[in-house]
Amino acid sequence: MLFRGVESERFYFVHSYGVQQWAMDEDVREDGSLRRRPPQVTWSTHGTRFIAAVENGPLSATQFHPEKSGDAGAQLLRNWVTSLR
Repeated sequence: MLFRGVESERFYFVHSYGVQQWAMDEDVREDGSLRRRPPQVTWSTHGTRFIAAVENGPLSATQFHPEKSGDAGAQLLRNWVTSLR
């Protein structure tokens, strides 16, 4: 949802650090079904692969600055506001 319409756009990163691995234990019920859906993780690459954003229900977090990312960042913020309704 967060990246709808801006999937191939570029965003403004300013940090020299980033999470390079993601692992989450699945919360499995006794019947084998998942108790909760795992967060959606978006990756980027600059020299090495790292997490650019995480979406988990109403929570969205980015490693980049959408407010400094021009039209793509404005669309991403509109997508986020729309998801809150």
